[in-house]
Amino acid sequence: MLGRTTVVDTSRTPHARLRPVPVEAVHFEVHGTAGHGFWASRTEMVRTVTLRQQLAQLEATGRIDNFRRAAGQLDGPFQGRYYNDSDVYKWVEAAALALAHGPDADL
Repeated sequence: MLGRTTVVDTSRTPHARLRPVPVEAVHFEVHGTAGHGFWASRTEMVRTVTLRQQLAQLEATGRIDNFRRAAGQLDGPFQGRYYNDSDVYKWVEAAALALAHGPDADL
């Protein structure tokens, strides 16, 4: 699996019943036509609409600014609830999975 991207790697676990599948190997197809159908249209909407809207909300609610504060780019204390960082981490994870299926300069 070296060089392939997996979300969870169980290849070194002798008792695991499931083995990793590289993210790049997963494609949504319906009737043999890649990129069309129920899941393909929804993943495309996540990539082109949802992720951008979520990022706008992370900016609007100050969650991204907390990372700017941690990097020394903004002054002031952490803002919001202690778990606000996890929202950013989940967005980064979703964006990374979307980008694993193809480049998107805007994203």
